[in-house]
Amino acid sequence: MRNKILILLLFIPFIVSAQNGYYFFTESEINNMRSAAKTEWGQKIIKTLKDTVDSRRKFQLHVPLLEGGHIHDYFCPEHKVRFSFDWNKPEAHYCSQCKHYWTGNKRYDWAWVNVAHTHNYTYLRNCMYLYLATGNKVYAEYIRNMLLDYASKYITYLDHDTARKVGPWGGKMFGQSLDESAWASDVCRAYMVAKSIMTTNEIREIEKGYLIPCSELLLKRRGTANWQVWHNSGLIALGVALQNDSIINVAINDPECGYHAQMERYVMNDGWWGEGSPTYHYYPLRAMLLSADAVRCRNINLYDRKLYKMLVAPASGVYADLYFPAHNDGWYGESLIAQVSLYEIACQRYNNDPFFLSVLQQCYRYTDRNFGEALQNNIEIPQVTSMETWPSVHFKETGYTVLRSGTKTVVMKYGPHGGGHGHPDKLSISIHDGEKEIVSDMGTCAYGVPAFTKWYRKTLSHSTLTVDAKDQKESTGKLLAFKAYKDGGEVSAEAPDVYSGVTMERKLILKKNKLTDILTARSDEQHLYDYVLILTEKPVFSQTGEVIILNDSPSYNYIKNAIVRKQSSPLSCKIGKAYMKIEVSEGQEFEVITGEAPGIPPGNGSVLSKYDSPFCYPLIVRVKDKKLRIKTEWKF
Repeated sequence: MRNKILILLLFIPFIVSAQNGYYFFTESEINNMRSAAKTEWGQKIIKTLKDTVDSRRKFQLHVPLLEGGHIHDYFCPEHKVRFSFDWNKPEAHYCSQCKHYWTGNKRYDWAWVNVAHTHNYTYLRNCMYLYLATGNKVYAEYIRNMLLDYASKYITYLDHDTARKVGPWGGKMFGQSLDESAWASDVCRAYMVAKSIMTTNEIREIEKGYLIPCSELLLKRRGTANWQVWHNSGLIALGVALQNDSIINVAINDPECGYHAQMERYVMNDGWWGEGSPTYHYYPLRAMLLSADAVRCRNINLYDRKLYKMLVAPASGVYADLYFPAHNDGWYGESLIAQVSLYEIACQRYNNDPFFLSVLQQCYRYTDRNFGEALQNNIEIPQVTSMETWPSVHFKETGYTVLRSGTKTVVMKYGPHGGGHGHPDKLSISIHDGEKEIVSDMGTCAYGVPAFTKWYRKTLSHSTLTVDAKDQKESTGKLLAFKAYKDGGEVSAEAPDVYSGVTMERKLILKKNKLTDILTARSDEQHLYDYVLILTEKPVFSQTGEVIILNDSPSYNYIKNAIVRKQSSPLSCKIGKAYMKIEVSEGQEFEVITGEAPGIPPGNGSVLSKYDSPFCYPLIVRVKDKKLRIKTEWKF
């Protein structure tokens, strides 16, 4: 009887919160987490969360006195690898490729603070789930103690941007209000969960020192796109934590900047976010899910059809290994697996939708189920061993197609530029053989690395056509035809406006393990046409070539060890396990140039073992003429 009373008392604070009308987790959800924590799979999650909390507590827990900088500065400028974070070395930053510490750079030091805040966010979030799932008061105390420390220092932080100046998009804890709002979106949840063990004075300190100043900062930041979506998410969370409906109303209903306005303006009818990249789709999508979850306590339902389509669209466009092509400013290595926690929420909110359940099953073929959201979902996920067979698909508004034949995938991108995160790469393609990309869209490296603008954002670093060594203009291509088959499909599209006076068309036909790629260009004037394929493995030819120095433009200087082969007949080569034959118009002379260039960026800090080379291997078919027709045939 005594144990039953103790269990009941543990739930009282949460029942009170729900009755008060401001909460993030309902009583039934807390019961779900408690039940899940007793299962075999739930106990593994609890252990994982405890291990991360214990690991964090091995180091000093004091909140940094210094304002944070820009995460994109926390990368080695030579190797593009994210520095290895060390709690004990705020002014020395280790590169795993250089094998030494970088010191004496304030931007790196400021970025270290950014990472420290992010680790603290994870600590607070994990403590929240542990308290909810186990009822152990110590985890609520951990949250309270750290938030009191933040409250005492947050008011001392200066408004600043990533350059340590006062700017319209600066933060206090971070150099961007974007990061500020993302941190608040989850940390407010931890605060509300631990609030029941706080005194009135402690609540007042956290409100005055952090919650109110942060809400005042974000209310001044009025923007668009993914920035404003996160601002809204942060404001909604702060509004719930402060029990302030006026803040929530601004974040949802402001006609220019509110949730509904951003959803209407930036989410396309096919479900994709307008910036045209898996990375920049999931980034705002997470904010939208957090917003929808937070306002349930105010009887507002944002789980509508459009949010549903935002969850379905990217999951319909993955490679067989559940990774995505890194379109535009996408960080390489974005995967459905990395987003599995979102689909735990989606599965719950959309009543165990079969598609979302299938996504979870596929993801858990590759990763452990160790997320707090899984406790909240509290359902068994049946294990599967085989890959889900998804069909070829066309995203009309976003403008890219995915041709599938078994595990083979070919993608062509022709749609809108993608705003500030777009790349000049109309009619670019990527090819995935079921295990890895053999023709890659590399996305981008960290924004603080020089190669970001000088290589990765150039047309030359994409598998498309470059004319006269110049970048394509911002434009939108046009779909000409799309057909899906059981064992492949075909697509053709044109890009008439990317180069003045030049019309480009490309047609792809995938049938079983064979791909035919036909690219044509027409003009009334003679041009230097460079048909480019960005290969992940070095091509092997039977013919020898000659050394050439490429200096057509600065971006060409990134291609080293270049070899040229002059041809007037078809040319074949082997690329890993794949074979390719190149043909141009009959009688037309052409050159095939190969070399090495900066390859797939480590991006998020991990070098994917599939791509063990730091290089990519551009293959350029060069023709100087008014017209161009190149046909490549693949067997892979």
